[in-house]
Amino acid sequence: MSTLRPVGFIGLGIMGMPMARHLAKAGYPVTVFNRTKEKAIAAKSFGAKMAVTPREAAEGKHFLITMLTNPEAIRVVMDGRDGFLASRAPGLTWIQMSTVDIDSTLGFAKQADQKGWQFIDCPVTGSKKQVEAAQLILEAGATPEVLKRARPLLTCMGKTLIHAGPIGTGTTLKLCMNLIVAQMTSAIAESAALAEASGLDPAQIFEVLKQSTALDCGYFRIKEEAILKNDFKAAFSLDNMLKDVRFILKEASKRQQPLPVTAGVLQLLEQASREGMGGKDVSAVYLALTRHKEL
Repeated sequence: MSTLRPVGFIGLGIMGMPMARHLAKAGYPVTVFNRTKEKAIAAKSFGAKMAVTPREAAEGKHFLITMLTNPEAIRVVMDGRDGFLASRAPGLTWIQMSTVDIDSTLGFAKQADQKGWQFIDCPVTGSKKQVEAAQLILEAGATPEVLKRARPLLTCMGKTLIHAGPIGTGTTLKLCMNLIVAQMTSAIAESAALAEASGLDPAQIFEVLKQSTALDCGYFRIKEEAILKNDFKAAFSLDNMLKDVRFILKEASKRQQPLPVTAGVLQLLEQASREGMGGKDVSAVYLALTRHKEL
């Protein structure tokens, strides 16, 4: 029998499933809930128990992790008779790992406090390849004491844990990081589109990047195959990035901080989503620019 504290895990998408698997592999007793039942059943393959309701997933647990698409999805599993806030779990620490807006993060923390629970806001940087290899970067907002108790669990899912500061700063740091990713994606897509329109093989752009000490980076290498082979299977979906860029611009507007380039990226993402690319990888903005829509 495991001596590690029991964990409830809600949300078994591209990111959540391998994260739950890493915890189970490390010896944590994991109980999962997913609104699509088939995914929860699949988690049995690595020893997870399947909860029928979010409330059951949290009942009697020491940790609860949520890894869902947006604040609305969190509220669906949080509220009501079967929501996890209705569970009996004295001393639980809720680790909220979804990328949401700052107001939602602070609101969730307040609801956790009203239950007598601890709260960590801990979104992650990385996508499918990194999560499968437990190489995520975790950006945490919490008190040092609470984070210290959760550190062994969190480091099962990633290679680096950054303590950004108090609750809310983990979300802030993640949004700042996704601003960079959004602009890097649009930059490489626009560069490849301009090359193609000018009769140049876009592969030459990636060759120059690889030879440049300053510009060579893992992200461009990851997106090279998608753009050159028109293979846009989602590692991080375009609609998820669109959601995050809207959050970024919302936070900037509240602080009267102009982000003109990010505002332009928003328009490109919205165009691509309208044209049916929302479920594809975020690099599919290239299709919106070149009109090679193989949907």
